[in-house]
Amino acid sequence: MSAPRLDFDAVRRRELLDGFSTEDQIVVSLLAGNETRPLPTATPPDSAKIVERLLECWQILPSLPEHIFQDWLSQFVNPDDHRRLHNARLAVTDFEKAQIAGNRQFLSSLAQHGIHHTLLKGAASACLLYPERHMRAAWDFDVGVGWNDLRDAEALALAAGFHQAQRDRDAPRFYRADRRLRAIVEESHFELGFLVRRLQVTNLSAETKAAIKAEKWCHQFWHDADTDKPWCYAVLDIHHKLSLDIGLDDLLLTVTTVERGGERINVPDFAWFAAHLIFKLYWEGVHSYGKGLYQCADLVRLIPHLDEPTFDRLANILDTYNLVAGGYYAFNHLADFGIAPPPHIARFIDDAQVPPSGSDPIEINDLGDVWPKLWGRR
Repeated sequence: MSAPRLDFDAVRRRELLDGFSTEDQIVVSLLAGNETRPLPTATPPDSAKIVERLLECWQILPSLPEHIFQDWLSQFVNPDDHRRLHNARLAVTDFEKAQIAGNRQFLSSLAQHGIHHTLLKGAASACLLYPERHMRAAWDFDVGVGWNDLRDAEALALAAGFHQAQRDRDAPRFYRADRRLRAIVEESHFELGFLVRRLQVTNLSAETKAAIKAEKWCHQFWHDADTDKPWCYAVLDIHHKLSLDIGLDDLLLTVTTVERGGERINVPDFAWFAAHLIFKLYWEGVHSYGKGLYQCADLVRLIPHLDEPTFDRLANILDTYNLVAGGYYAFNHLADFGIAPPPHIARFIDDAQVPPSGSDPIEINDLGDVWPKLWGRR
């Protein structure tokens, strides 16, 4: 049953973007994996703006189907910009393949030693939502373990060739961590500091090497890019919580195993995966500008997996951890991606439109609609 309506000021509002441009609509279509949405043609799109936005959402470049990338997108960007995106897509795709290969031994070791674990964030998205794991890229590889297994998991990572490291963002390179500083940081965080290993990929195609060399944007992923032997890092994050306030124990109870590429991989169930996605999309999004838009691609692909029983579990998790507002704002923008929410999600949106009577926005984690901030708008 829907909640009773209060006065207008008490109702959560779905923010719309002023001047939602053709370029933005093109990016929305690509995030949704849907090139058939009608686009206004009165003003030709700005090729450079499309490239800028897609490079900000580089995590989804490998997921773009060939016919969309070559035939549909090429209508809106000039040949030079299309070539840039082509080079970026090649470089990111092989970077993600290297991440998967670079973390394979560690995941195998966790299973062999009986350490209960799960992939998280982008690594989990890749297994749960995309046809092939390399189609959803990420900077790092996130794994969750229980608190009691944390140091054993770190020891297995070190044995698999990873090193405790800190990042020099100016280089950008990693260097060995200051153990004292690392201990201070880890004490107040919900994950270990960076664990890194250097990967010399030996089977890059000549086309990918040429793409890496030609496109400077790719040099944040690939080092010594002007040589015939570019290399990259595998970056591992081991979590013992999802955030300072959300533990991992309940999620770990739901872990299931899927098979991808001949490997058996632990992932959260869809309810907990969705809760973590909403937390990241909303909570990180409202605290920054222009960060996290790419995660909408995960949200759109998640909807078919949220049947009514799964969504009921998700709603309980959101309620338990004070994330109902985040869920409302996330699901309320499905229409912007051409997605009609199924009835049980539509009911949630309708019910959550009105916050609890007398509640304080800060106390219920309602910082307003994340949508404008995802686009970098104030």
